[in-house]
Amino acid sequence: MAATITLSSGYKMPILGLGVWRMESNSIRELLLSAIKIGYRHFDCAADYQNEAEVGEALAEAFQIGLAKREDLFITTKLWNSDHGHVVEACRDSLKKLQLDYLDLYLVHFPIAIRHTGVGTTSSALDENGVLDIDTTISLETTWHAMEDLVSMGLVRSIGIR
Repeated sequence: MAATITLSSGYKMPILGLGVWRMESNSIRELLLSAIKIGYRHFDCAADYQNEAEVGEALAEAFQIGLAKREDLFITTKLWNSDHGHVVEACRDSLKKLQLDYLDLYLVHFPIAIRHTGVGTTSSALDENGVLDIDTTISLETTWHAMEDLVSMGLVRSIGIR
């Protein structure tokens, strides 16, 4: 059994996790299935990594072939900067790509809202000076309340800020 920490939500998170950042799409299936076989139970994803769909395919296969059950894995993903005003839609988009009914942990990737570029699109909007186009109409408090709503809706078990 992997060592865990208990989150404030009461859920246990495996201390050791595998991050999927920079994993190439064509290797994700083999890497994730191998990781599950050797005991990894925590997978760290993010909308910005642009590989949630491939991770979802690998997870679905792992569940289908009996390599792991959904409740045995701890899946984390993250809200991108341009989706602070669209938290529920962004979470549902990640869930669809990951082929999951719920997330164990959903994090605010960066506590700063930038101009919305479309759910699932993680480009960073720049202003006329080439600087991040910060959206000052969306407070971190507003984002946080929307994150809390995800827990109430049963889409997410735990929330946090990276």
